Formats: sequence, C-alpha cells, structure tokens
Amino acid sequence: MLQEQHHVFFEARTGQSLLDAMDQLEPWLDRNDIRPVETKHTVTSSGSVELQLTFRTQREASLFEQAVCLVDAA
Repeated sequence: MLQEQHHVFFEARTGQSLLDAMDQLEPWLDRNDIRPVETKHTVTSSGSVELQLTFRTQREASLFEQAVCLVDAA
C-alpha cells in the first residue's frame, strides 16, 4: 500500500552549505520531535542549496513550513 507523502521545499540562504542548512533546521525538528522520512537536495547553477523534505503527515509538513520556510505573500 502506498503511503501519502507530504513534501516541503526549503531554499538555503545564498552561500549557505548543505551542512549549514541542515544545522539551521535541526533545532526546530528536535524541539518538535519531527523527523522527515526523506530528505533530498540539489545545488542550483548559482550555487544555492535547495532541500525537499518529505514528512509522514500533512500536519508535520505544515508545521515545518510555517515555522521554517519563507512564504511569498505577494
């Protein structure tokens, strides 16, 4: 049976390494006792790190997104 997946995309600050980006996210994940089931990363042509985190539930994904990700309000 396929499990539903809930993805959140996170773009690290320009010049920030993958390790630094993960270090930035880890305290929030620890405090909230949430673990992504999968984490993927890519490096853009400009050198920025982009992460795709997959969570078990929509609630976990939403909490993470609201707390950590910048939302475009335009």
